[in-house]
Parts: sequence; structure tokens; C-alpha cells
Amino acid sequence: MNPYREWIFPRLLDWASGKMDAERAHLIERAEGQVLELGSGTGANFSFYTEQMHQLWALEPDTAVMALANDARAQLPAQQARKIELLCADGHKLPFADDSMDTVICCLVLCTVPDPQQMLSEAYRVLKPEGQLLVFEHVEADHNSPRLRRWQHRLNPIWRKFACGCELIRPTRKTIETAGFEFESLTEHRHPDFPALVSPIILGSARPRFKD
Repeated sequence: MNPYREWIFPRLLDWASGKMDAERAHLIERAEGQVLELGSGTGANFSFYTEQMHQLWALEPDTAVMALANDARAQLPAQQARKIELLCADGHKLPFADDSMDTVICCLVLCTVPDPQQMLSEAYRVLKPEGQLLVFEHVEADHNSPRLRRWQHRLNPIWRKFACGCELIRPTRKTIETAGFEFESLTEHRHPDFPALVSPIILGSARPRFKD
């Protein structure tokens, strides 16, 4: 057991991501139908879901963090809480049938998972042809910010250790597109309320490109 990883860091992440509540709420409220949230963590997004969400599968591989998500679910109105199923599983091998989800959500998770390409391939597999992938992630700075980009690369080994595997230098937009998705809407900017190293973010929605 690693107390920092299982108890302290998740709360630090919740505190930090709280600075992005407006962006996360804007993203999550677009979720509809059968929804899968990959890396749902402590359940910080649960209160942002609307009545358009019929069923939420909140997937998280860490059982200690899942206990915190259970507490978050318990604080919701009963009607909302009943729609949320906590699932301890690996996002690299999803326990769902092909074309079974209307919405898949990646919110500050693709920076940390061991193989984001594999997770996105699984997201593509389980999404219905008309389904949507909703994404809010911090990413590697683009070439218009060369100084920040250099610092991200220099400090990434230290950051990865401190932030429990989180990477500063993942080209997440390209990874999503390589997995077969096409963005319908996309915002890319530096978030003013976040530390510079993690301030480049992307937020948007994408559709499976090659499904009938």
C-alpha cells in the first residue's frame, strides 16, 4: 500500500482540478445515454451529469480511490446516485460489448494511463457508430510555446514520479485521431488558473471516424 498514491494524491488532484470546474461541467453535461467515464477517480465529476445520462459506468482501477468515489456517489440525490455503477477495472481491456456506449469520457486520465493508444482503441470499440468521445486533458505544449515545451521535457521525469505516473509531454490530440476519432469541436489553449507545466489543455468532442 502506498498512502501517498492511494489517499493523498487523489485529493491533491481533486483540489487542483477544482480550478477547472467550469470546463469540466461544460464537458460532462454533454454526456447522454449509456455513459462510460474512464478513470473516474474520486467521483469529482458525478455532480455534473444531467438527466441526459441514463446510466454511468464509472471505471477506476484503484480500489482505494473507488472507495472515495462511493462516498461521492452517496452524497448525490438518490435518483442520480442510482444511475451510477462503480466499476473497478482496467481501461485497456474494457468489459463491455462492441458498440454498447453512447458516450465515453476521458477527463484528466490520458496523461497517466500506461498505454493511452490502447485505451482509446477500446473506447472506439465500445462506442456506438453515432457515439461521442468527450475529452478534457492537459497536453504537451505546441510549437508556438517552445520555452514551455522544453521545460516540460526537462521536468517530465520528476513530475512523473511526483504525480504518480502523469506525463507532461503526451501529444494527446494526435493519439486520439490515430485511434480513429475525428473532432467535431475542439478548444486548445493555456488554462490561466493552472500551473504553467500543465496549463496547455484540450477540450472537445470527437466521433468514431470509420464506423458505419
